[in-house]
Amino acid sequence: MDGSVYQVAILGGGPAGVAAGVYAARKQLKTAVVADSFGGQSAVSADIHNWIGTTSISGSKLADDLKGHLKAYPEVAIIEKRVTGIADDGQTFTVTLSDGSSIVAERLLLALGGKRRRLGIPGEDQFEGRGVVYCSTCDAPLFRGMDVAVVGGGNAGLEAVVDLIPY
Repeated sequence: MDGSVYQVAILGGGPAGVAAGVYAARKQLKTAVVADSFGGQSAVSADIHNWIGTTSISGSKLADDLKGHLKAYPEVAIIEKRVTGIADDGQTFTVTLSDGSSIVAERLLLALGGKRRRLGIPGEDQFEGRGVVYCSTCDAPLFRGMDVAVVGGGNAGLEAVVDLIPY
């Protein structure tokens, strides 16, 4: 946002975006990481048990740690804003931000993660993380010996059932 062109702009503040930012800094690339928040989907998790190397960590602590790791590289511009547009002129990309400002980069790396597909039913918000979960791989062990229902279909629904069967 200083008017210069970044060699790479990384869009996303989850584990993939932060890792890309760290490695870009270590390669001495002029880098911007643009994210409206850090931690990705895990940021709202109360207790994460599958972050390798850490037995248990809260989503908010993981988000703080990710952002802290990126801050250890002062050459990385951390831009905490939402992306509202991207334009490509054939040479560079212009990334427009939520406050109307923009940055220019030679390359873009999109580490946008995923988004939960919510059901939009009564109780979903109230019981999220306390019975209503979205990641069978992550949460299946929490339901050991319990009766559960999988809501969804297609490959994702079947995969959730397969993840839950051993428990």
